[in-house]
Amino acid sequence: MPPDLPDLVLALLPLPFTLAAATIDLRRRIIPDQVNLALLVLGVGASALRGPALPQIGASLAASAAAFLLAWSLRAAYARLRGRTGLGLGDVKFMGAAAAWTGLAGLPLMILVASLSALAAFGLAVLAGRRLNGASRLPFAPFLALGLHVALLAGYAA
Repeated sequence: MPPDLPDLVLALLPLPFTLAAATIDLRRRIIPDQVNLALLVLGVGASALRGPALPQIGASLAASAAAFLLAWSLRAAYARLRGRTGLGLGDVKFMGAAAAWTGLAGLPLMILVASLSALAAFGLAVLAGRRLNGASRLPFAPFLALGLHVALLAGYAA
């Protein structure tokens, strides 16, 4: 069943910031803090429109903090085990900001879509003849952005 118009508008509302994050990450391998902050603020604001403002804002900020801490912990654990970071700090901040939009319930779908689409891109690059190995780096923001929009279209809105 296709999403109704308000759900579609909500799913497309963060698009200017997700496009900016994806484009900048592809070009410079960084997601600027200003983009992540704008995504967070707009997500908190959008969640405030969905119910009593103060509780919604609190829940949105709590989900953002929890998602950030979870992603940061995974980043730190990977760095400790492998001796190098596997996830950029901008990606961690993006996940925190995205959770303001989806809540914690939408985070698994967002990460699944992001991971599978990144894996597909890696596979296509190998099929196209690029030599990639365990140390190859791939900007993750385009895939996180896709995952965020898919989660919103699937109805996960904080």
